[in-house]
This record gives sequence, structure tokens and C-alpha cells, in this order.
Amino acid sequence: MRHCISLALLLVGLGWNQGVACAQTGAAQSAVTRIGQIQGSKAAATPGTYTVEAIVTGVYTGLNPGGFYVQEAPAASDASAATSDALFVVQANPTVKPGDLVRVTGTVQEAAAAPSFDQAVLTDPTVRVVSSGNPLPAFVVLPNASFSAAGLERYEGMRVQFSGPLTVSDVYNLQRRGELTLTPGGTLFQPTQFIDPNDNPATGTTSTGTSNLAAIRAYEAANLDRSILLDDGSSASTPQPIPYTDATFRTVRVGSKVERLSGILGYGFNQWRVQPLPGADAPVVRVVRPSLPAFGPLDLKLASFNVLNYFNGNGIGGGFPTTRGAKTLPDFARQRSKIIAALTAMNADVVGLTEIENDGTGPASAIQDLVNGLNQAMGAGTYAFVNDGGATQQPNNTDQIHCAILYKPAEVRLLGPALVASAQGVFERPPLAQLFITRRKPRPDTVAVVINHFKSKGSGTGPNADQNDGQGGSNDRRRVQAQGLVDFITTTVIPAGSKRVLCIGDYNANYEEDPIDIMRAAELVVVTPPTSASYVFKGLTGSLDHCIVTPNLVGFIDVHKWNINSFEPLFQQYDVAGAATDATSPFRSSDHDPVLIGLNFAGVRAANEATTRLFVYPAPTAGNRVYQLPTMPAGTGPLTLELTLPQGPPMLHLQGSAGLLQAELNRYTAHLPPGLYVVRLRGKGINRTQRVMKE
Repeated sequence: MRHCISLALLLVGLGWNQGVACAQTGAAQSAVTRIGQIQGSKAAATPGTYTVEAIVTGVYTGLNPGGFYVQEAPAASDASAATSDALFVVQANPTVKPGDLVRVTGTVQEAAAAPSFDQAVLTDPTVRVVSSGNPLPAFVVLPNASFSAAGLERYEGMRVQFSGPLTVSDVYNLQRRGELTLTPGGTLFQPTQFIDPNDNPATGTTSTGTSNLAAIRAYEAANLDRSILLDDGSSASTPQPIPYTDATFRTVRVGSKVERLSGILGYGFNQWRVQPLPGADAPVVRVVRPSLPAFGPLDLKLASFNVLNYFNGNGIGGGFPTTRGAKTLPDFARQRSKIIAALTAMNADVVGLTEIENDGTGPASAIQDLVNGLNQAMGAGTYAFVNDGGATQQPNNTDQIHCAILYKPAEVRLLGPALVASAQGVFERPPLAQLFITRRKPRPDTVAVVINHFKSKGSGTGPNADQNDGQGGSNDRRRVQAQGLVDFITTTVIPAGSKRVLCIGDYNANYEEDPIDIMRAAELVVVTPPTSASYVFKGLTGSLDHCIVTPNLVGFIDVHKWNINSFEPLFQQYDVAGAATDATSPFRSSDHDPVLIGLNFAGVRAANEATTRLFVYPAPTAGNRVYQLPTMPAGTGPLTLELTLPQGPPMLHLQGSAGLLQAELNRYTAHLPPGLYVVRLRGKGINRTQRVMKE
């Protein structure tokens, strides 16, 4: 370079141009190559040694490898929409800053190995700053509606901005790696929330076969294609402070919104990711925590709650670490406080519990410990537990945890003894039932409550191995248990004195999976919609916790899931947060969300009658298509509208003009529980059927 400068000075004296002289003496390696030519329109950049001239758009010393992104100014771009105008320059301690125009010579590579990790990078660079303070290239706008991760190669390394808000779909790696998974299309659901592996439409009740497996695969692929990572600009493990957390709640929830996302599009570890920008372009996550669901007038309020392996040691302050629950006494105190906070807020008359220690009913038992804590918080005698007949362990139970029922003696009294499913070899944790008589009205009502906990998805061999049909391991076991639960309800619970049965708990099966179909085939009704969530696994939202009732309770029941747990990050949990746990908060008191049920034996009047809750189904992004009656030709005349369960008799029968039916439909369906229904519309020249979902 010194020779070039000396020659240039001599030639200037002779009237020559310095740029021409440098170009003539610099040889081919200093000739500037357009980045678009290097990137090309294929999946990988063209390897080789190049000199590029571009503007620094972002500096990331904390990445591994560290370096900075450069992007050509619009005037220097190759103007091809199929090629990226940007590269990542690998440099351990860069001194450049955004807005610098730099000339960089180095070796370009794009391969799976370091330092590329399948991103186009320029290595071993020689960097010269040509000028500073240059305007940054404009953002490429990525339309939310047509976003596809498969089409991002053309924007690799460039400044990008989404056209609308993005939804947080996974928070698992936020504490570990500073990453959030986002989607421009709303929540990412488990495929089997909407798609039945063996039924199309999903409202069928077949519980064997894989005839609809291709639809499961397509849904899985679509989930991946509409996902993108928001990184924190660093490769640090367990970054502190945890990025993107809300200042008030110290959390980021699934379902939170990034109202405007701008950044640099990078790639690594097999995922497209947006590296954040500072200042006004920095991403801001808006976090809203849900309030307690509201009900109209009720005769009974019920709940089911997975209490996350509630083990109280030996019950007298020792016995830690426990086999499944808290490892230390202080940890147990935090767990206990959070669970009591959640149950106190729910204030249900009857509560079905899962994952509570199976250590009997004595004064040192886990169930007695929880009742003691609730009564200390809510007043002496507020709660009691149903005695399942096991002084040291629940009968017919082969597990370390069991199902249990709490109740308020002031609101209900027991009818007969507790009922424990006695079928041998069917259940690890047998269903527990109790008949209750209400105390609130002069004329009492009777209802049976069943709490159950099916085998988990995490393991299985032979026929119980994961069949890769979206239902996880041990699905065959859960099918057997679903039939066993049906038998228990029909042969034991109903004959005990109540035809009205409400079955709650952790089914470990999503909405359209085989065990739930077996319950439907037995003419039981799942009174939750597919969009109701209670659990998040690997960034996919689903519902393992359900309320399933006998048909005679439809119209007398309303159901809500209170998303205090599954949407919250693991680092809020007592055994991860440790001393930093907010022990007074119900949020992340468990990993499953509680299900709240309102029961009125005279008919439910919803608390939100004016709110539209009827939507076209299927609609995985819930709420985007409110159900409307179709436009009718002139002279159609009066219409008849029937609303029925997918399996079962009509729930609603209306007659009148299209305008009248549309105006009254929301009011007349307000009493119906959430779930799926079929609308049949008939009239002169009209005969239409539409599946709908009530939320």
C-alpha cells in the first residue's frame, strides 16, 4: 500500500488520477466484488478470496465467533431480489462502528463447520475504514402475512424489519442462551390440538390408525416455517441480566408481543435468527399476565390443578431431598407458598389435584400439609380432603404420586365414600371420584367429580414406543386408561348416585388425540376448545388438562383455563429461581395450568355474554374468523338454525330471518360451554353445515 500511495503522489503531480493508479497497481485481489455476486441465489455463498466495500450495520463482539455485519449501500447493490447484499465479517475485537464504510479483504466461506456454522462469513479480514457517519441501508420489510423461513436466504446478514407484531411462542432458551422463539402468525400449537392422526375431519372418534398422518407432518413443517429466533447478540450461556424480561414481572411469557422487530438477519445452529440493534431499534417485549377468569352466578366453582410433585419430605421438616419434588426444605417452602397462593386465588369449592405425594392421609402426609396451609391462609376449616381409604398409600396405586380431592365443607357435603378405580394393571395413578351434595340452596343438587392422571408421553417400549404420529410415547397405554376411565364412570361412579359427572385432571393427551376420542366415543363431552392451552412443550402450545362431562351438564357449565404456569419461563419456578422466587405469586407455581369450572344447575349465564366467543373452525390462529351467517339471496325467507355437538343431540334451535338469527346467536349461545359445535342452517334453497368453535 505504501508503494501505491507513493506512486499515486507522483502521478498526481503529472496529472494522473490516484484512484486509477491504485486500481492499476493493486492487482486483481483488491478489485471490489459485489456482495450479491458472492452470495449468489443458491443456498451457499461462493467460496474464495474477495474484497468488498460496504457499510457496517452491526457490531457483535459477544458472538462466537465475534465480528460485524456489513451491507452494501443501495447504490452499490446488484439490485437483485434473489441475492443478499450482506456478509458477516469474522473479527475477534473489531474497532469499526455502525455507519463506517469499510473496504474488507478476506476469505469467504459458508459451511457447517466453525466459524461459519452455515452462515456466509468473511474470515481473516484486512479492514480499512474509508469513511464514517454514513446512513445505514434501509430495512427490508418482511410481511407478516406471507412470512416463510424457507425464503430468508436472500436476506442473510441484511437489516430486516417485520411488518407487524410478533408473538413469543417459546421461552425455554431465554435464560440459557438469551433466545426467544417468535412467530408472525400467532401461537404455535401442537399439531394434535387441531389435527387428528386418524380422523379427517378431526371431529371423528376413531382412536386407531394413521390415515391422517400426512396432515400432522404438514402442520409440523408449517410450524417450523413460521418461526424465527430473536437472539440477544451474544453467545454467552446464562446471560445476566436475562434479556427482554419485563421490568415489573421479571418475566417473558409465551403469547407476549414484540410490537416492532428490527434487526440483522443471521443464521446459526440450524435456525434463522434476528440479532438485535441498539437504541430506538431495540426490540421491546410487551408482557401481560392474565387476571383470574370471571364467571356468572354459580352454584359451585371447581378446579383441577397439577401441583408439580408436591412432596413435603417426612412431614416434620426433614426427608429432603425428596424423590420427585423439592430438594431442600427452603425450596419446599417456596413451592408450597406459590401453590397455596394459586389455590387461594382460585377459591374453588372443589379442587382435583394431581402430582401430590402418595403418602397416605395421616397428620404428616402431603395432602394434610397442603390443607393445613390453605386453612392457615383462608381460615380454619375452609378446606378438607376426601379420604381415599389409604392410610399410608392410595389403594390400587403403584406410583409415588396420586390423585386427590379437596373441598369446602361449608359449601358441599360428601355423598357416600370416595371411589377409587379398582381395575388391575390399568392405571399407575387410579382415578378418584367423590359424589357431592350442594349446600347453597334449600333444594340441594348432586354431582360426581372424578380426578385422573393418565400415563405421561415421555417413555414407552413396544406398542407404547413413540409412533411418530404426534401423540408421543405410551399412547397405547393412555388408550387403555381412557377406556378404563369410561368403565369406571359408567359402572362405578354413576351407579353410586349421580348421573351428572364432571371428569377433570391431567390426561397427557392433546385435544384431538386418541384417548380423548375414546371419551367422545362414549358420548362424553370435552368442554374446552382446541385453542385452550394448559401446557407448552418444545415451543408448541397444547392442552393436556381437560374438563370432560356427561352430556346432561352441557348448558350448565362454563370452563376457563388460567394460564399462570405453562406460558411462564422455567426460571420463574421455585427450584430454578431459588432465593429469588416470588413466593407470594401464583405464577409458575406449576408447569401445567389450572382448569376452572363454573357450575349452575339452573343454567349458566356467562359473565361475558356481550363478548363474541363463536369462531369458524378449524382456525389455528383463534379469533381471526368470527362466525357469521352467510349472506342470503333476496327472498330466502325465514331460516332454521340448529347448533349441535359433533356427537350428540341439538343444543339450540332457532327460527327467524338471517339478520335476526345473527343478532341473537351470541346471546343464545352464551350459556354453552367452550368446545366444538356444528351449525346447521336450513331454509328455502339453503342447506349448509359449518363447524364452529366456542372459546
